[in-house]
Formats: sequence, C-alpha cells, structure tokens
Amino acid sequence: MSYEIIQQQLDKNWRLFDSERINFLREVMTWLSHPDKDIRIIQIAGTNGKGSTGAMLREIILASSETVGHFTSPAVFNDCEQIWLNGNFVSQEAWVTAYEDLNHQLTQHNLTIANLSYFEVWTIVALLIFRQNKVTYAIIEAGLGGRDDATHMISYGDIVAYTEIGLDHQNILGHNIESIAQNKADLITGGTLVVSDLEQVSAVTKILKRTAKREGAHWFEQHDTISIQSETVNGLCLVINQQRYQLGLNGAFQRRNAAVVWQVLSALELRYQVSFNIAARQKGLANSFMVGRMQVDTTNRLVWDGAHNIDAVRALLETAKVWQLSTRPILILGVLSDKNYDDMLAYLLPVFSEIIAVTPDNPRALAAEDLADTIKKLAPNMIVTPVASQEALALAQQKQGKNQYIMITGSFYTLRSVGEHYA
Repeated sequence: MSYEIIQQQLDKNWRLFDSERINFLREVMTWLSHPDKDIRIIQIAGTNGKGSTGAMLREIILASSETVGHFTSPAVFNDCEQIWLNGNFVSQEAWVTAYEDLNHQLTQHNLTIANLSYFEVWTIVALLIFRQNKVTYAIIEAGLGGRDDATHMISYGDIVAYTEIGLDHQNILGHNIESIAQNKADLITGGTLVVSDLEQVSAVTKILKRTAKREGAHWFEQHDTISIQSETVNGLCLVINQQRYQLGLNGAFQRRNAAVVWQVLSALELRYQVSFNIAARQKGLANSFMVGRMQVDTTNRLVWDGAHNIDAVRALLETAKVWQLSTRPILILGVLSDKNYDDMLAYLLPVFSEIIAVTPDNPRALAAEDLADTIKKLAPNMIVTPVASQEALALAQQKQGKNQYIMITGSFYTLRSVGEHYA
C-alpha cells in the first residue's frame, strides 16, 4: 500500500477520553518489543516552545556527532516534517516500512490500523524508525497535554522537559492553569530526570515538583545566565554564561526555550557522562530550524508562524515590535473554532493594516466569513477580506507595499492551507 493511501485512511480524531487508552498503547508497544526501551528518550511537554526546544536540542546533538531522532507535531506543509532522522525529514519509503511492521503486529492480534488514531500511528512509527536506525537520542514532543497523550505510551523517558505551560485546549485539558499543569505533569514516570522552564508561574512549578516526587522521578534544576544581545528580522543573538550564540530561530521567547535546552544538556551530561561543548552548542543553535514557527522569508517579506493561542500571539507580536518594521504588516489569519480567538484578536487587530481571513484545513476550523464578521464587530474600520486559503497569499502580495511584511498565523493548519504550494 502506498504512503498516500495509508495517510488517507488514518483516523484524524484525537482519542483522549478513554482511561484505558494508554494501557492499550503500551500493550501495542509490548507486541513491538518496546522500541522505546532501546534508545535514550527526551520527552518534551508544555504549551508553547516544544518545537523550538526540540529543534535546538536536535541540532546541538547532531553537531556533537551523535545520532538523533526528533518527533514533532503538527506538520505544516508535509506530514513527513513530523519525523526527523539525523537532521533530515524521514522518507516516505522508511515510513511505510515501519508502518508495515506495526500493521503486521496489529493483524497478529486480530486488530486493524483503524484501532489507532493518526497521532498514535505516527508516534509508534517514529519510535520504530528511531530504533531501526539505532539513534542514540530520540526527542519526543507531546501532542496534546500529557496524561492522555499518545506519547505517554513511552513507559520510561530518560528526561522529561517542560517548556512554558499556559492556557490552551481548555475544553480538553482543564479550565485553569492548575488543571492543565497537572495533566501535563502526569506524563512523568519513575526514575526520569525532570527539568522545567524556570519562569513558569509558581503554581505550575509546585505541581511539577509534587508530581515528580510522587512518581519517584528526580527534579533537575540549573540556573544559567541568558540575555538577548540583539534581535532583528534576520535573527536573534543570545549571550549564555558570557558566551555569544547566534540562533537560527527568531523571537525573544527563545531565551526561555534555550534555558530549558541548557538544562537538558546538563542533565544528559550528568546521566551519561557525555559532553556537549561550546563549539557544538554554537553550531547547533545556528543551524536550528523549524517549519512554520517564526519562519521568516526576508526576500519576499513573509513571516509564517503557527501562533494558535494568546501566549503565542503575544510572543509573535512582541518580536515584531522589536523588529521596528517601517510599515504595518498585512495579516493572513485563520483560526480554529474551539480556540479563544476573541482574545487573540484583541492583540492582533491594533497591529495590522488589514486582514485577509481564511478557513484552515481542519474540521474544527472557524469559517473565514465568520471570522471576518467577528473582526468587523470588534474593529468596524478594519479592512477585512474573507477568501479561499489558496487565494490568500496572492491577494496579500498584490496589496503588499514597499518594505511591507505579510504575516500568516492563527493555526498550523492555516499555514498549511495557505502555503502548501508556496513552500
């Protein structure tokens, strides 16, 4: 069966409300002889910054001449972006080979691939590929929450790292920061080293520490001195422990993510008696790259960013403010209906000259016309044009003035809908 046909058949729903789901997935892992136990696993959870943190770790490990796998989500332009193998996207052929191993085991136990969701399949396939290629480290990002997330099928992670935890997916994870933090904290298993963004709100840190103690995990905390030396549309420069680092990633918020990365590296050095020297760290940070996260095309003056909640929108706008753009940018915006998009709009509307509204390619999408109506109610004088996603970029570029940037945001699904053919 071809890669394309398999992808069409996968169940795109999240299966998050079955209390026995993780036990079932761990049984599947047993049938596959536990690929999670053959590699050193770094799990990353949080609300914002998982992808950036994973990308920095991936590139620093590569620069240290180690083999590394990286499972991240969601994909932006191509599903294979979700699995990195030694610095490259996985091939469709390698994906299908691992999938066939999984499907064979399901068949042997009188099940079919319909018994797994898209995200569960991709998580398992990633682990099989990493084992097959004998990577030294596997970086695994949680998809949604922690306790019920498919990545919790990993029975033991060497390190669990938490980026900033904030309000997101409140209809699923909980209506306050404490509930969300506890859901994500429940990813922790006994014996792991736990690190966290040191600027978490105090309630979150308390929950993470309490859960680590309850599960028999070990809290690891290291305070590094990190400051921003410069930030422009061309990149970010950090000074970490008096050493200069040029990043391939944009955004002042990367300072916090880099602090998590430094803690993870120190935890790995402690646990495995390895070393990630300054030269490898410099090369890794400079090579760090993410699709659709503060991805800047200075030639065409485009910014692609999958900001999909209030914290991420604020981070995007704070970065744009530092850039001191000479002209207010044009915004291409699409959101999901279950997001707090009214509050997102409160931050976005004052910044942009006009908005092109689109419908993201997702069943939970808010229709472009409904988004445009909401914007007009909040800002009657704003120029808003609802269009089909595939027409949005061409329209924005027709309107684009000299030195004016176009920003595409609101959801990773928006980026995919708008830029699939462009990228």
